[in-house]
Amino acid sequence: MDTPNGGQHPVSSAERRDWDRLPITIPFFVRGRNYSGEEFLQFAATLNLSAGGALLATKRYCEPSTPISLEVPIASATKVQLQDRVWTVEATVLRCTPERHYYLLGLQFERPMIAASGESGNDSSAANPSE
Repeated sequence: MDTPNGGQHPVSSAERRDWDRLPITIPFFVRGRNYSGEEFLQFAATLNLSAGGALLATKRYCEPSTPISLEVPIASATKVQLQDRVWTVEATVLRCTPERHYYLLGLQFERPMIAASGESGNDSSAANPSE
């Protein structure tokens, strides 16, 4: 029987993804609201990243389905034009797993960072730097 991954083990529906995960560490500031509605700002870092989501390590517990914003400063080519710009990605917490002294947040981005295969490569609605 042929399998989707070249004849090796069958791929479960839980492991099928639209985009490959890359083991990239990127520092982010996580902005959101806790269960009582108070705003929080927490430093975190990705453990892996794809166009559709990320696995983030943070010190803060977040309930699944919590909407959050991820913010990372953009390195500026010319300080005059890009000073104080921040790249923001909206995401939803899918799961929050305790792991030693931190939590692992499985995130789904509101909009993919790139167009899915078969879609236009010029999707300007993908995650963009905020003005």
